[in-house]
Amino acid sequence: MRKISQGNWMWPITIALSLGIAGCNLFHPTGSRDADSSDAAALTHDGYLEYQKSNYDVARNFFSKALRADSGYSEAWVGLCKTVLKAQEGIDAFELASYAQNQQDENGKVTNGFLVMSDEKADSISRGIDSVMFYLNQFVARDTTDRTDKKVRFSNIADSYTILQLTKAALRVRAVNTQLSSVVSANSSGMMMDLNALNDLGDSLKPFLNDMAAAAEAIKVAPEAAAEIIKAYLPDSTRQDFEDDDYAEISVGLANTVIQMNDRAQTVPEDRESVFFNFGNGRDDDGDGCVDEEALDNYDNDGDGEIDEDVRDSRSIVLVKKRPTNYEELKALGYDPTTYDLTKAQLDSLSVLEKYNIIDIDMDGKTTQDDLDEWEFIYRDPNERDEKKNHRLKFTTTINFMYAEGGMFPENQDEKTVEKINSLIEKKELIRKDNDINNIKYDWRKRAEMVGGCWTNYDDEKFLKWFEGRIVK
Repeated sequence: MRKISQGNWMWPITIALSLGIAGCNLFHPTGSRDADSSDAAALTHDGYLEYQKSNYDVARNFFSKALRADSGYSEAWVGLCKTVLKAQEGIDAFELASYAQNQQDENGKVTNGFLVMSDEKADSISRGIDSVMFYLNQFVARDTTDRTDKKVRFSNIADSYTILQLTKAALRVRAVNTQLSSVVSANSSGMMMDLNALNDLGDSLKPFLNDMAAAAEAIKVAPEAAAEIIKAYLPDSTRQDFEDDDYAEISVGLANTVIQMNDRAQTVPEDRESVFFNFGNGRDDDGDGCVDEEALDNYDNDGDGEIDEDVRDSRSIVLVKKRPTNYEELKALGYDPTTYDLTKAQLDSLSVLEKYNIIDIDMDGKTTQDDLDEWEFIYRDPNERDEKKNHRLKFTTTINFMYAEGGMFPENQDEKTVEKINSLIEKKELIRKDNDINNIKYDWRKRAEMVGGCWTNYDDEKFLKWFEGRIVK
């Protein structure tokens, strides 16, 4: 018999109670509505009356009729979503939150609740969430494009939406036998994503990021409500590093990073997916001669005009920003204290990982502790990087790419610069695909002429090493 491990049992209860207090969310029953003169209002009123009696099929029919009368009637949309949700077996705040916690199986082994549930249960929850999302996503799309009456907003149900989407993401992770907490974690440095764990997702990566991005949008709409939910999906040990108020800010920082990753995942050409989604593999994935040179921060860290290509396994991607105590300070720093909307993931510093003791990022003959320029930014303070529009790492001061300066920042990219960057990418692609050691088209000297970058640090021995681990196609 499984049981929730001691110390974790209170979190599902805390979440469920907080959702109950919130009032207008999908898991919390809603009282009757007073009908007005409109058909949609009257039908919605009748729908809620049937909902209170647990007559879900009848209630669903009333809400559907209300939406046919007025497709922008928000209370009917939420009523329909509530009714569909209640009709799904086993999908409630207490149960879904409990799965996020570590549990003991019949042999006493502690593991994640999503991993120890049966396949039948996992499939049932997944299908149930999909049924709710079919209607909920339509409401969210209408609300965010001003096509409802705005009596009920996405922000009113964002906490429930977050639980559903995080659960969906956890089930994606379950499919490849990886715990959600192994992908997302936190310590005193900030909230992190283990990029190696993302590598393990394989073909599930894009669907996982899509589910996580949907949850991230809900987090940004209602960060303080979502923070309570985030706690349940992180190990208890994280609570020793953060005050309760910190969770909202770091959750939004992580949310922005996930959204950016998902945007790229859904739009990058299929033949270049390996450039952006092979994390920390110890190889040059984009053809510039550098190895795992970029940090996952939505900036160009090497100055080649591309963002977050050939990403290293940095583990630390979000800075815990200590919130100033007054509104004027917040305004001066440029973000809204009501949403904590950090526009980009602010990377404080990179921690040197042991795995990089044998990896020479810029191929200059030195690794890790002997070459901290590979791990330190030119400007240590993230705010100073923003001000100076320079998020490059120190090692890039000794390498140059074959295009005009200023191309690494979108606001500086005039038409001529964009053409040069695209030309550079085309040359990097020729190099990246020149991976047959028995049929080399471009030697390292030619590559240095074509691209520059880290190829200027190569010699014959390093060039042969570049081919290690590559599959000839």
